[in-house]
Amino acid sequence: MFEKTQKKLINFLLLVDLTKMKHHIPSDFSGVVRVQNRRVHKLAKKAYKIPFYKERFDKAGVTPDDIRCGDDLTKLPLLTKEELRAWMKEEDKNPKYKDWYHDTTSGSSGVPLMVLVSPREKAYNMANWFRVLLIAGYNPFLGKTMSRMSAHSVTGEHQAFFQKLGILRRGFLNQYAPEEDMVKQVNDYQPDLLYMNKTELMRLALYCKQNKVKIHRPKFFCPTGEKIDDVARTLFKEIFGPNIIDSYGTAETGACMVKLGEATEYTVHNDSFVVNTYDDNDQPADEGKIVVTPLYKTDLPLINYVVGDKVSSVVRNGVRFVSGVQGRMNDAFKYETGEVTTFFEIAPIIAHCEDVLQIRFVQEDYKNILVQCVHSDEEGARPIKEIEKDLTEKLNAKFKHSFSIRYEWSNVIPPDDNGKLRMIVCKVK
Repeated sequence: MFEKTQKKLINFLLLVDLTKMKHHIPSDFSGVVRVQNRRVHKLAKKAYKIPFYKERFDKAGVTPDDIRCGDDLTKLPLLTKEELRAWMKEEDKNPKYKDWYHDTTSGSSGVPLMVLVSPREKAYNMANWFRVLLIAGYNPFLGKTMSRMSAHSVTGEHQAFFQKLGILRRGFLNQYAPEEDMVKQVNDYQPDLLYMNKTELMRLALYCKQNKVKIHRPKFFCPTGEKIDDVARTLFKEIFGPNIIDSYGTAETGACMVKLGEATEYTVHNDSFVVNTYDDNDQPADEGKIVVTPLYKTDLPLINYVVGDKVSSVVRNGVRFVSGVQGRMNDAFKYETGEVTTFFEIAPIIAHCEDVLQIRFVQEDYKNILVQCVHSDEEGARPIKEIEKDLTEKLNAKFKHSFSIRYEWSNVIPPDDNGKLRMIVCKVK
C-alpha cells in the first residue's frame, strides 16, 4: 500500500535501519543472540500467516510457538532454489507486488532467479551492506568508493548534491576497458574503497603483477560475487594492500557474514541472519551445505534457504562461526566409486604453491583432470615443469584414486559463461 512512498524514502529508511544495527563485531554475543531469538520467533509468526509457509509448517507438524531460536529452524524443511523460483513466479502474478523490487540473481548456480523484495526490506538490505563496511572500519558516507559499472551507474559528471559536499562519493570503474585503462581510472580517482566482482579484480591484479604496474592501494577493497580462495587472497593483498573485506552472501539473502583482514573465520550478522549447516542427508552438522535465514525478510520470507555452497563451521557458546567456504556444491572431484574429493581437501596444497597466481581444475572424466594455471614471473619462481611434477605428486597423494593430470598455462584464466570463476569444474555427469 505504501510501497511507492517507501521507494522514494528508501535512503532515509536505510539510515533509520543502520542506526539500529551493531557496527562492530561484539566480544560478547549474548545480547546479539537474544535479539536473534526474538526475531526468529517474530519471523515464524509472520510466516505462518502466508499460505506457502503455513503448508510447510503443518507438514512438519510445527507451530510458530515451536520456533524460538535459530536451532529451532531445523524443525522446518529446507527451501531449495527450485521451490523459491516456483513460489516467486506464482507470487509475481499478484498485482499487489507491482511497486516491489524484482531482484534477479546472476545465475551462477544455473538459471537466474527473480526474487520479490518490498521497498522496506530493500532498504534494510542496503543498510546491512553499509554495516559491513562500517564493521571493517570504512565510512561509506565520508569515504570515496569505486565500484564496477552497472546498468544504473552514473559518471562523476552528474554528481548528486550530497556528493558535491563530499558525502557518499562514488566513482565507477569500467570493467570492460583494457587493463591499462582500468589502472589509470583507479589511479586518477584514488578510491578509499574499491569493490568489484572477484574475477574482474583478479584480472586487474594479474595485470599489475605480471607487468610490474603500480596501482593505487585503497584503504579497503572488497571482491564480490564469488568465493575468495587462498591463492586469490594472497595476490589481492600483495597488489591492493592488507585490508580485504570478505563479505559472504547472495542477492537473495543479502550479506550474512564477514571475514576481515587476517581473520580465520567468518562472523555471522546474528542480529539479522541465522546460518545453519546440513550434511548430505539434510541433517544438522558442522560441515556441509550452508542454509541461510534472513530475519529481516518477513514480507515474503526465506526460511532455511539452501544457498548452494558448502562450508566448514564450528559452534562456540551457542554462536556459529564459519571457517571455510567451498563454493558451489557440484564443485568436487568425482570417482566411479561414488566417492568425492572436495576443494577443502586439496586447498592446503594450493595455498602453499606460491609460484601459481591463479588456478582452476577441470575434471573431464573419471580419469583425466586439466589444471589451468597462471605462472608467477617473480624472480626465484620455480620452473613450470617442476611445479607440474610437484603438484601432480601432491594432488594424487590426496585424491582417493589417481588421475592423469595435464596442465594448461596462460596469462589469465577466463571466467565461466556467467562471468564467475569456479575453482573446480566437474564435467562428470
